[in-house]
Amino acid sequence: MYLKSNDLFSKSRPESLYDSIPRPIVLADNLLTPDNMGSMIRLADNIGASEMIFLGTEPTHSLGRVRKCAASSKDNIKWFFTEETDLHKIIPANKKIVAIETATNATNIYETELPSDVAFIVGNESHGIREEILNQCDSIVYIPIPGPTRSLNVSHAASVALFEWYRQKYSSY
Repeated sequence: MYLKSNDLFSKSRPESLYDSIPRPIVLADNLLTPDNMGSMIRLADNIGASEMIFLGTEPTHSLGRVRKCAASSKDNIKWFFTEETDLHKIIPANKKIVAIETATNATNIYETELPSDVAFIVGNESHGIREEILNQCDSIVYIPIPGPTRSLNVSHAASVALFEWYRQKYSSY
């Protein structure tokens, strides 16, 4: 029998995790697609992130599309654009910055213990995370892809990583 998600989650209280650890921050480096931006806002809201930060220029011509794709999440979470490239100026010093990227020094996300106090960053749809941003990250994880298309949509990759982080932290909570 179908059960409304709000009814199910009111009993299990998955947000109780944040009684013991800080909420994550989610960042995206130079996203181009309004649909992806809106999906990232929705995802950041779904995971209970404290904020969604877009590195790069604000797309003035398509903010309506971003808001539409974010749906009600656009009002539930702080989200903004910044051209700042020094992550240490926008991320609190206590947070570990974890890049979700295919890179030579990346580790398999399923074999990596993710930090409790974390900021996750994903990259541009075509070029990934800029090198100058990637070099500021504390660690880099990749998601193993078993199918013939070896890359994920940016919001899908962020979903996998954020919910793997949640799984790790909730199971040890």
